[in-house]
Amino acid sequence: MGFIDYLNAIIGEGPTIIFVTSMVICLAVLLIHVVTTILHKHLGDIGMHEISLIVNIFRVVVWVVVVFFLGENVFHMEMGGLISALGVTSIIVSLGLQDLIKSIVAGILIVVGNIVSVGDQVILGDHRGEVMDINWHQITLRDRDGVAHIVSNSELLGDTFLRLSGKMATRHVFEVDISPGVNLPLVKTDIENIAGIVLTKKGWIAKEYPPQVLFLSSTALGTQASIRLFINDIEYATRAMDAVLCAISERGYMANVTRETDPRWMR
Repeated sequence: MGFIDYLNAIIGEGPTIIFVTSMVICLAVLLIHVVTTILHKHLGDIGMHEISLIVNIFRVVVWVVVVFFLGENVFHMEMGGLISALGVTSIIVSLGLQDLIKSIVAGILIVVGNIVSVGDQVILGDHRGEVMDINWHQITLRDRDGVAHIVSNSELLGDTFLRLSGKMATRHVFEVDISPGVNLPLVKTDIENIAGIVLTKKGWIAKEYPPQVLFLSSTALGTQASIRLFINDIEYATRAMDAVLCAISERGYMANVTRETDPRWMR
């Protein structure tokens, strides 16, 4: 004899229906309240809109379970056909929304497991850069050229995700005039090597972003080149640039220097 049958035998069918229905509804409300509180506490980083969506989905699931439980066990309704119909419908819906579902699941894992945070350097799919924003279905990255890329969270569930570091780099650019008559490819390699050595020795280099040299145009003084340094802490940016300039100036092929005043955050 089940619990509900036992109550029927003691207090009658009518009071049993009222008692069990009230208890189940109260437990459902309590469960929803507890889960909602936990979600707001642990998933606050993904935003109120996303949390509300997750809570609403959970509420629907709970109330569907409540309806089926009461219908089958309290009101003695035949729920098998309805369960089968909902099962088929849920399969069809899940197949159509599988990418969205994967993204939502990955978004929850990101926040709960602290897999990746804003400011981290990551490789995600075909993109590499710093995480600018995270929500329940996508991540926004900015690459070393400042271009933003929006990537689905579902990429985290594949083999194309790699977290490189949690440091936030800044890009600093200054332009130099290279004296005429020199071998430009060798100068490019030399400057990049010198800058890398200097920054690494001082501990200022953002390892995910090695120094770059780009040749821009020809001038009366020679060839104009843009030197890009990626510093892991903006506090040391000025000293890092001065150290690199001093090291390069000893080579004898630099004629003039123009420094960019505003750094660019790599995020």
